[in-house]
Amino acid sequence: MEFKNLSILIKLLLIQYLSVLCVSQSFDFFYFVQQWPGSYCDTAKSCCYPTTGKPAADFGIHGLWPNYKDGSYPSNCDPDSPFDQSKISDLKSSMQESWPTLACPSGDGTTFWSHEWEKHGTCSESNLNQHAYFKTALSLKNKVDLLQILKNAGIHPDGGSYSLESIKGAIKEAAGYTPWIECNNDQSGNSQLYQIYLCVDTSGSDLIECPDDFDFFYFVQQWPGSYCDTKQSCCYPKTGKPAADFGIHGLWPNYKDGSYPSNCDPDSVFDKSQISDMLSELQKSWPTLACPSSEGFKFWSHEWIKHGTCSESVFDQREYFEAGIKLKEKVNLLQILKNAGIKPDDEFYELDSISDAIKEATGFTPGIQCNVDSSHNSQLFEIYLCVDTSGTEFIKCPLLPKARCGSSVQFPKF
Repeated sequence: MEFKNLSILIKLLLIQYLSVLCVSQSFDFFYFVQQWPGSYCDTAKSCCYPTTGKPAADFGIHGLWPNYKDGSYPSNCDPDSPFDQSKISDLKSSMQESWPTLACPSGDGTTFWSHEWEKHGTCSESNLNQHAYFKTALSLKNKVDLLQILKNAGIHPDGGSYSLESIKGAIKEAAGYTPWIECNNDQSGNSQLYQIYLCVDTSGSDLIECPDDFDFFYFVQQWPGSYCDTKQSCCYPKTGKPAADFGIHGLWPNYKDGSYPSNCDPDSVFDKSQISDMLSELQKSWPTLACPSSEGFKFWSHEWIKHGTCSESVFDQREYFEAGIKLKEKVNLLQILKNAGIKPDDEFYELDSISDAIKEATGFTPGIQCNVDSSHNSQLFEIYLCVDTSGTEFIKCPLLPKARCGSSVQFPKF
C-alpha cells in the first residue's frame, strides 16, 4: 500500500512538473519597448488620456516582450495565469506614471496591463512572476531615460525634424547599445518618432545588443535581356528602355538554413515620398521590367514590403534603397564580365568562366540563376552576391542558391 501511494505521489509530482514546463516557454531575449505619447495621439486613430489625467510628456512603457532570435515570438503562453491587479497594488502609482494607457475609451490602465501580462508576460514566467514582470520593466525605464538622452543630444519634442541616425547615435552613445526605432505617420503623412526598442537579456535585468533578425543579405542583380527574352516577355518602364546593364532585383534578408523572413511589418507601408529625391537613380539602377509599363513604384513597393521590412533593425525605408544602390556601385558586373571577354552578344559562355570572373574581381563566389528562352536556350539571368547584416560589405555566401543552368549559358543582347 505504501508503494502504491508513493507511486501515485510521484505521478502527481511528475504531472505538476510537466505542466510547469509547458507553461514556462523558453525565449532568447526581451524587447523593452517605449513609446512617445505625442506620436501615438497624433494619428487618425487619436488617443484618450487615462482617467488619472494627461500623462507627462515623456516616453511611456509599451511592453517587455519575450522574443526569439529568428524574429518570431511566443504569446499567450498560460491561459491559467490571468492578470491580477492585487499582485501589483504596490506598483500601481509607478505604473500609472511610467506605463500609462492611451487607448480609447479612457481607462485606469488595468486593461492595458492585463493585455501585456497575458500576451507577453505569461511567456516569461520561467523567469518572472507577475509582480516581478512589471517591476522589472519599471526598473529598466529608470535605467534608460530616453527623453533626457535625446535632449542632451539637442533632440527635443518640438515638432522639428531630426535624422534617424542622430537619434540612434544619441541612444547608442548613452545606453551602449543600438536601438531599433519604429515610426508612424501623422494625418499629414509625416513620419514621426513613435517607439524605441532596446534588447534585454532573459533575466530582464541587463541591456544587450539586439540579435540580428537574419544571417545575411542576398544582393541580386538581373540581366534585362534574359528577363525580356522569355514567353513572359517584358514591358519597358515609362521612362524608356533601361540601359543594357545589370539592374538590381533586390536586397533580401536570409537565414543560413536557406529559409528567409518576409513581409515582416504590415504597418510599414511603402512611402514613395521617402525616396522622392532618389527616383532618377532608382530608375537607372533598379528599373522595373514588369507589365504593364510603370514608373517602378509597384516594383519597389513589393521589394520593400516583402524583403525590406525584414531588415528594419538595420535600415529605414530610404536607407534600404540607398544600400542597394551603393552595393551596385561597388560591383560593376557588366564591366567585370567584359574584362573577362564575356559580353552580351547572344553567344554561349561556360558557366564556370562567368563564376570565376566574378570571383576574381570581387573575392567571392557568386550564385548564378538562369532562365530558358522560347528556343529552350539556358540564359544568364540573375547573379547573387552575399552581404553582411549591416548591408555594406560583401561576404562569402553561407549558402548559394541552387543553380538551374547548363554548363554553358547564353548571354543575350539587350
